[in-house]
Order: sequence, then C-alpha cells, then structure tokens
Amino acid sequence: MQIGKAGVVAAGALATVAVLGSAAAAAPAPGPAHADPVRTAATTLKQAAVQQAAGQALAAVDAAARGPQQDVRQPLISIANGTALTAAAWQTCGATSSQVLAASVALRSPATVLGDCANANVLIRQNQVPGIISILDDTSVNALPIQICGSNAAVAGVTAAVGSPATVVGDCFNANTLIADPKRNAQEVPRSVLSLLSGSVVNAAAVQVCGSTASIAGVAAAVQSPTTVLGDCYNSNSTIQQRKDPAVIPLLSNQVLDILPLQTCASSGLLGQLGPALPINSPSFVAGQCKSGNQDIQGDSEPSLLGAAGLKH
Repeated sequence: MQIGKAGVVAAGALATVAVLGSAAAAAPAPGPAHADPVRTAATTLKQAAVQQAAGQALAAVDAAARGPQQDVRQPLISIANGTALTAAAWQTCGATSSQVLAASVALRSPATVLGDCANANVLIRQNQVPGIISILDDTSVNALPIQICGSNAAVAGVTAAVGSPATVVGDCFNANTLIADPKRNAQEVPRSVLSLLSGSVVNAAAVQVCGSTASIAGVAAAVQSPTTVLGDCYNSNSTIQQRKDPAVIPLLSNQVLDILPLQTCASSGLLGQLGPALPINSPSFVAGQCKSGNQDIQGDSEPSLLGAAGLKH
C-alpha cells in the first residue's frame, strides 16, 4: 500500500511537472516577434523622427559652413561682364600743370601733397559667370590716362613755375591694373567654349610725369622750382592671376596689351616727351622706384608686383 501510494504521489508530481512544463511552453517568449504591435509602431516612429531631426540639423550646419549656394546658370553669350572701361582719366597732383590749349603760371606758389596720388588704377576679381562665348569679360580697358605728380608739366599747353616747388610725400600711381583670381571659397563656375580678351588688360597711351619738369605737345618752364617725390612712381603696370581652365578655346584671354606707356621720372632735361622743357635751377628728385609698363602674368596667387601699388586683393 505504501509503495502504491508513493507511486501515486510520484505520478502526481510528474503530472504536476508536466502541467507546469506545458504552461511554460505555452507562455509567449519575450522579444520583438511577440511585442505589443502598438508599442512597437510608436517606438519605430519615434526613432524615425529623431533620425530625421538629426539629419536636418547636420544639413543646416553644413549649409551654414558652405555659405549660400545658388544654381549656376551659364548664359549663351556674355560681353564686357564685370569689365572696367576708363577713358581720358587725367590727374594733376602736387604739381603745376596746364592741359589742352591752356596756360598755367605759378609764382611763389608751392604745391604739396602729404600722401599718395592715384589715377585710373583698376582692380578686378574674376568672379563673374562667363557665357559659353565670353568676350571682354573681367577685363580692364584704359585709354589715355594721364597723371602729373609732383611735377611742372604742360600737356598741349604752356606752364611756367617760378619759385614754386612741387612736392609729393607719398607715391604716384597711374593706370596700374590687377586682374585677380577668384576667391578661394567662391563657387566654381562653368567653363566657356570660346573666350576672347577675357580677364585681360588693354592700356593705351598711359602717360605719367613724376617728379619732373616736362612737356607733352606743349611748353614747360621752371625757375627755382624743384620737383620732389618721396616715394615710388608706378605707371601702367599690370598683374594677372590666371583663372584655371577659363575656356576650351582661349583667345588673348588673361593677357596684357599695353600700347605706348610713357613715363618721365626724375627728369629735367631740355626736351620733354613731345615738346620743349626749360628747367632753371629746378632739380628733380624721386626717392623711390620708377616703374612703367611692367607685366606679371601668374598661374597662381603669388604676391604681385602691384602689392606696393595700392591694389590689394
């Protein structure tokens, strides 16, 4: 009896274990496959919203770092886009001078400039979008710029200076040109198929009388009237920083055409450039350099010879 009762008890225990095992096997296992579908959908939407917000934030930071961007539309033909056209820019600075059928007389009347004298100087940066056919874009055209700086001079006229020194403490700049390359962070522009005289310098008859007694198709006379420039004299100097691959067919682009640049610097001879000059006890003095018609065409952004000529990037 006891053995049988033990067997019954044992069988009951086994049955109990079997029932518990069946219950455990029937219970859903934890994991995504058996998660609450509403809760799963909410979690997925939340994660997607976070990822979208993070992507938008990164895009905003990237856009701010790159600056405003625009779609570049290239025109079919562009002519004189971003170009400087200068004609007959004349300057008399710290000087006694007559111009074009005029007469000028200075008697014990010194002329003094405590600074620089600048006339018809041009700075162009090649940031324009050229056309598929580009003509005279980003180009400087300068015709007949004339500067009389710290001098006694006559331009198609008559000048007489008596006891009237002419003095410029600074530098004299006339018709100097810098064609600069695009800024480093500038948006890349498309190439042209054909470019003609784009990014170029065209100067004609740039005339400078600097620290001198001289005449140009006129008569100049000076008595006890020294001429002094305590700086440099720059006339019609050009620097071009070439744009990379401007066109498939570039014709005279990034080039300098300088016709008849004339400079009289620290001169007091009997003959002017195109007429007589008569200096009497009137010495001429220039403390710095005399530069005219110099050209510097570069393939990169190295410092140019015009760095001292007031044409900064």
